[in-house]
Amino acid sequence: MEQMRRRWAEEDARRERERVEREARLALEQAEREEKKRQDLETARAWWGRLSPQQQTELFAAVAEYAWRTSNLRVEIPEKPMMWSQYARGVPVHVADKRRSLYGIVRPCPGLAGACPKLTEELVLARSAQEARELADVLPQSRIVHLDLPEHEQLTMC
Repeated sequence: MEQMRRRWAEEDARRERERVEREARLALEQAEREEKKRQDLETARAWWGRLSPQQQTELFAAVAEYAWRTSNLRVEIPEKPMMWSQYARGVPVHVADKRRSLYGIVRPCPGLAGACPKLTEELVLARSAQEARELADVLPQSRIVHLDLPEHEQLTMC
């Protein structure tokens, strides 16, 4: 009987160790995910921070004009653009119809684009040729369009 109690105690101790190890591993994985998310957000803020509010307005107006000129489509320009992680912190723009189908992704962050395989299936809209080159380096198979907006303001803002 004593031998059985000892075996049960050993089994309980083993299960407890496994539980503690599993919880520690899960806590570490959660901390790593949160740190990666924080770094991604910081990278995206730096990317979008290269543009003034005026330049952002100009960019979205150029996206709407491009969609109309090339596809005869009206797109919904968000009042407050939101970066989406599944699109490398780019801003999705939808067609202004009842289905709200995705038209394209505006300015995904090149530093995050490599981890977003969905971007290769979408139209990617960049502000300038330089941005398009940065994106093409990490998304060589994507349809990337640069809207040929001036970079002079960007250079003087630095």
